[in-house]
Amino acid sequence: MPDTQINAGMDDEMLGILNEFVVQLDQKNAIEEEKALVKKRKAAVMAKINQQGKLTQGFRLVKNDSLKPKLAALRQKIETFDYKNAANKQQDQVILDIMTKKGSLSNYLDASTRAKMESGNIDNAARHQIANTQLKRKQLFLMFEEIATAQMELIEYSKEIQSVVGVENATLKQPPGAYGGLKDFHGALDKVTNRKRKYDMGDLKDAARMTIIFKDLDDMVEAKNLIFNTNEFQVIKSKQSVMKDRYGTSKNEEYNCGATAAGYKDIKFFLQMSNGHIAELQLNTENMMKAKKKGHIIYDILRDGGNLDKPFTIVNQEVIKKVLKNMNEAWFTFITTRVPKAKNDIAYIRGIVGRISNGEMSLNITMEDIKVLSRVSLMIYEQGDNGRALM
Repeated sequence: MPDTQINAGMDDEMLGILNEFVVQLDQKNAIEEEKALVKKRKAAVMAKINQQGKLTQGFRLVKNDSLKPKLAALRQKIETFDYKNAANKQQDQVILDIMTKKGSLSNYLDASTRAKMESGNIDNAARHQIANTQLKRKQLFLMFEEIATAQMELIEYSKEIQSVVGVENATLKQPPGAYGGLKDFHGALDKVTNRKRKYDMGDLKDAARMTIIFKDLDDMVEAKNLIFNTNEFQVIKSKQSVMKDRYGTSKNEEYNCGATAAGYKDIKFFLQMSNGHIAELQLNTENMMKAKKKGHIIYDILRDGGNLDKPFTIVNQEVIKKVLKNMNEAWFTFITTRVPKAKNDIAYIRGIVGRISNGEMSLNITMEDIKVLSRVSLMIYEQGDNGRALM
């Protein structure tokens, strides 16, 4: 508020009255501003709760009294249960550590908020992010058993689709890991905090997931039509983005969409399992999956570049290791022989990898690098959409 100028010649009584008026005015303005902020936040919260027409797991209210017995039960299970699957026990321990270990929450806060916590200078923005992350952690914990149940059901659902199309024409690709290959607890929480902080927990729809791989496009379309008519799809078919057909084979145009910016295609369904949880089922051809296997390393490199409108530097050591491991001589041979259009770019990409091989622990990506890598990615996925050219 602008400084209020008080005439120096006024008597003390008048000066006191005016100062009191200024204080009251400031307080009134502050109250009005706070009311406006509360109203704005309330509207935002209600918009999250009331999500008619949107495909979501729903907004989960958390009762703290329900957490303690569940955490105690998980701790006892780890100590006494005879696990037949070591990965399941390891996953349970990860969940318990993330929920109870001091400092574990900081892994899901941005750098700015972590710095504010360490300095003790926590402002409203930091408090909001901390509270939001704590809520997401609790919500995911209370959802996890539901996700595991949905994963088991999705596996059986996928087997039924496979049996109709023919086991000789379709292969199930179950993700590795605990509890049937569902997204692990850390990965799920990381997605809705570090990677996509604007997501609500209800937006997490790929924690239970499976892929069916087909020998050719005709078999995949047959399966797509079959899935379309199942109850698991029909009950949510009116929701937003419930299906994405990147091959453009659907009669209903709203389901058809083009390839990703990298050139990748698939058919993706969201399905509602019997417990109400949303699961993801992807369909694809053997040839496109081969393209994905070879092209994904380019995606790993370019992902750190955001909009790819300026040079950037990769400092993530996991990405650096992936580049050295996957862009090996076998990769270059495959691209040279199976993606002939990319031959002229091979030497250039070798040069990019060579910068790491020279002992660099980071990788500077120039605009020319972005141009070449993006072009080769499109060429790889173009071959992935070309019958069985990569097989």
